[in-house]
Amino acid sequence: MNTKKNLILDAAIFAAFLVVDSPALTGVSVHEWLSLAFAAAIVTHLLFHWKWLVTVTAQFFRKLVHQSRLNYVVGALFFAAMTAAMLSGVLISRSISAALGLQLNAGSSWRAVHTLSADASLAMLGIHTGLHFKWVVESLKRYVFAPVAGLFRRPAASRLAVQPVQVDE
Repeated sequence: MNTKKNLILDAAIFAAFLVVDSPALTGVSVHEWLSLAFAAAIVTHLLFHWKWLVTVTAQFFRKLVHQSRLNYVVGALFFAAMTAAMLSGVLISRSISAALGLQLNAGSSWRAVHTLSADASLAMLGIHTGLHFKWVVESLKRYVFAPVAGLFRRPAASRLAVQPVQVDE
């Protein structure tokens, strides 16, 4: 996948995570349904990076760049925390379980698991983003800031047109 598409997907996932992580912002019902859409976005992200995942998994205990191993561990912890948040969220859901005709009587323990794993996911998002911060900044410069700045530059032809012309007398 090219960098531009990856940046768009990652920015959308980042924004979606921040919205999903705040049920007070959206209400519980929207929070639950957005979380399902968010799960699909995460699967898409993993599929786009599948080659990297397979390569690092195969070489994890062999000669591997330290940064790749750290990214892998952080990603695995992030995935585990999000999976726990989503599974516990389904167990304590109101809207999704009602729409599916399920009557789940999950206790308060599942709510605690949901809260803890959601908080862990937020922390892991911060670490994951921090590990990729240089890539984020460089990609934003290339695909967002440079094109926007280009809109405010005069084309070379118009710069030439405003130069004074000397007339011989």
